[in-house]
Amino acid sequence: MNEYKTHPALITDNYVRATTLVPDKYGIIQLSNDLLVAMHEADKSSLKDDTTEDVSLNASVIDNFTKLADAMEDLAKDMGIEAKFKF
Repeated sequence: MNEYKTHPALITDNYVRATTLVPDKYGIIQLSNDLLVAMHEADKSSLKDDTTEDVSLNASVIDNFTKLADAMEDLAKDMGIEAKFKF
């Protein structure tokens, strides 16, 4: 099996699709799954030994991260907390 370096967030032996039995008003569970899938795809398609930059700058990863950050900010607003993510 070929060993290759991966983005630190993707270093795991097991991927389990997250599920929830509670209402997910903001879609945070699905958005988190989508972000991990986008990161995994960017990691697999990278030609570099150190894929951190390729994964971080991938358009799909950035898009999914932005959607997740927006959803978390909306959740924080509903909880009465000011949450701002710095990009």
